[in-house]
Amino acid sequence: MNNSSTSGVKSNLNIIFMGTPDFSISPLKALKASKHNIIAIYTQPPRKSGRGMKENKTPVHNFAIDQKIPVFTPGNFKEKREITFFKNLNPDIVIVSAYGLILPSEILRTPKFGCLNIHASILPRWRGAAPIQRSIMEGDKETGITFMLMDEGLDTGKIINFFSTKIDHEKNAKFLHDKLSSLASKNLVTTIDDYIMAKNKPTKQSEKGVTYAEKILKSDCRLDWKENARKLLLKIRGLNPYPGVWFYNNKNKRIKVLDAKIVKIKSDFVSGEVIGNLIIGCGDNALEILTVKPEGKNIMNIKDYLRGNPFEIGEILK
Repeated sequence: MNNSSTSGVKSNLNIIFMGTPDFSISPLKALKASKHNIIAIYTQPPRKSGRGMKENKTPVHNFAIDQKIPVFTPGNFKEKREITFFKNLNPDIVIVSAYGLILPSEILRTPKFGCLNIHASILPRWRGAAPIQRSIMEGDKETGITFMLMDEGLDTGKIINFFSTKIDHEKNAKFLHDKLSSLASKNLVTTIDDYIMAKNKPTKQSEKGVTYAEKILKSDCRLDWKENARKLLLKIRGLNPYPGVWFYNNKNKRIKVLDAKIVKIKSDFVSGEVIGNLIIGCGDNALEILTVKPEGKNIMNIKDYLRGNPFEIGEILK
């Protein structure tokens, strides 16, 4: 390893990367292509899912195997042996990206330069589990990536740097997810290097504008026709493709909605009333459903769906 640098700080860092979903892959690739050394990857344990209860590794786990990087999958860090093992890896810095496990203070204090977290919002707005979805659902005009030093609070650590981007509300959460992952990857290595060389001084977060991106619950996913059409459309976009929003059809089958558009209606109607094919009255205005995924079936446009599943004008959806 080349340890030379003008400041006496070694230029090639020994890094542990901790992440789990697809969002983490692009930053991980950027780190792998840099001068730094990924000495280990931590990700959540494989989970059994599907009809055959097949054990599925996380995207980060598969990347580690493909790149022949040592990978570890503890269920938590409550056992002393897990913490001791981690300490013995002796990382210079830890990079965390949507890992999904709580890191105790002993882990946070282990690396010389701390634990740097990649967070998908401009903190202190949208601390917590679902910043991408919540930013769309609330109609925010912009969001971004924050690189911060982790402490024991919920996304309360000092900010090293942030990069903003506009939200296109014609696109869904997958589009914004990929955009933010790319934004993180483009700026990660430079952010690390500037931080290590003391070019970016970590700053305390403002206490103004704090919001929390609560975990998406099943109750968030059902369309409530009493809400206004704009809010429902933002929910459809913000929760597409996962976990998706839905309503029940006239056969009590769950219909997932993937896309819709607002229709301005001046005449009187009841919230949830079918006023066209398939236009549904909301708290104000209406939504025209464009793309659906019926329960147990493939994605289809609304015209194809309605051929075999007609709705009556005036019918009230719950």
